Amino acid sequence: MAKAPIIISVSESESELKRRLRTAPAALRPRIKTLLAIAGGVPSSDTQVLASKANTSDQSIRTWKKIYMKGGIEALLHEGRGGSQGAIDQAGKEKLAARLADTANCFTSFAEVQAWIKEHLGLEMNYHAVNKYLKRNFGVSLKVGRKSHTRKSETATADYKKPSRGA
Repeated sequence: MAKAPIIISVSESESELKRRLRTAPAALRPRIKTLLAIAGGVPSSDTQVLASKANTSDQSIRTWKKIYMKGGIEALLHEGRGGSQGAIDQAGKEKLAARLADTANCFTSFAEVQAWIKEHLGLEMNYHAVNKYLKRNFGVSLKVGRKSHTRKSETATADYKKPSRGA
């Protein structure tokens, strides 16, 4: 037994929807394209045509129509992804920032930072989570020196770095 189609009427004008389409993030553009198609004359009950115009599935169209019926365009364009608080609070972030700024006692690896977080902040964090957190919040990339060749000649290096006679 088929469900009754969800019929909506778009209250925004086409120019308003086109303006929102230009400024919307890529993840929300198919939703606005669906509303534009309905405002342009496509019946809201024809989910297959709307899905092809928005390049999405029929189920997504049905979900978006329900959201639009309940809360309007603001509810439809609400970005509900992500936004978790994170494991390290503000005080812990400040402690970590102070420790990262200490040049005399600096970290040499992300594993060392991971151990420091466990010891001083009492948090059990995954290695990759520590890596991403430091890069995202502090712009940190821990540098290590390259290995030097065992037969490298120091005089050859000094001769190479001398300026040429014509310079």
